[in-house]
Amino acid sequence: MDLPFCLPSDHRVVGARSWGRVQGVTLAPLGQTRGLREFLCFRPGFYVAMGQLMHGGDRCDAYPSGDFFKLHFRLSGRSRVAQAAAAGSQRIEPGSVTTLVQPRDSYKEEFFAAGEHERSITVCCARSFLAEVLGLQADAATPAALATYLHGEGSRFELKQAPMSPAQRTLADALLDSAPADPYRALLAEAKAVELLHSFLVQAPATDAAADARTAAAPDRMTEVRRYIDTHLAEPLDLPGLARRHGMSESRLARGFRAAFGEPASAYIGRARLQRARELLEAGRHSVTEVAFEVGYSHVANFSTAFKRCFGLSPQALRKAAPMPQR
Repeated sequence: MDLPFCLPSDHRVVGARSWGRVQGVTLAPLGQTRGLREFLCFRPGFYVAMGQLMHGGDRCDAYPSGDFFKLHFRLSGRSRVAQAAAAGSQRIEPGSVTTLVQPRDSYKEEFFAAGEHERSITVCCARSFLAEVLGLQADAATPAALATYLHGEGSRFELKQAPMSPAQRTLADALLDSAPADPYRALLAEAKAVELLHSFLVQAPATDAAADARTAAAPDRMTEVRRYIDTHLAEPLDLPGLARRHGMSESRLARGFRAAFGEPASAYIGRARLQRARELLEAGRHSVTEVAFEVGYSHVANFSTAFKRCFGLSPQALRKAAPMPQR
């Protein structure tokens, strides 16, 4: 049968089934990962991907974009996501909901460290489904990430993350735990997938046209904020202080920074500090304590914990592996 899914690399098909108009396929990952990924297509342009896996070793999977709006619910397991062949990545945390809009014919790469237990659901919607079934149009008052997709403006990789609500977790658990042998499972699965999509549409803030216009009119201000962060990592950096320094309200700075760069200012600050720390450690000229202070940490233990959580190894281990500096 035709498979209307964006299937990941390095998997093999272990099962396929249809329930009336619903098509399903089950994949098993190659390598050291154990578990299954299941894909159910309920109607053209609307499908769900479910994963329950234990990653026995470090893993990277690549997914084609497929020109879908992707809504991801991560119940457990951490990963990093990036556009293939592009610099930088973003962390996906347990208990989060992420939206992804990406350029057509591009690939998403997802990295899991050994030992991560992944439980996740991704709801994928095409424009045809959103317009014909839900009646959503490009000029509708929709969440900002969805508005970008409806306008066909997926010219860059945009991943945004928010906390998962208790109701969304309950829905996601029910969908993941539904029994594959249930003859009416397709009905249950579609109902839960629709509920998850509905929960996102009614809870996410709608696009603020006036705020978007202000941000679009002054993108240089957000670039200026980011440049200031990059050059003052050793100093205290928080939203109130940044807002005062750049002459705007905290809410406007928060909204503008997220719109310009796809993540909150606080997330960018944390990531920039750790990336700079890695560069300093790899250069081999500073001790771990010196690096911690250089990137704005006042407690080395907190720095070490954050660094290991981000990169999978301690700053001490990276420092030890760094080549001796040339004299």
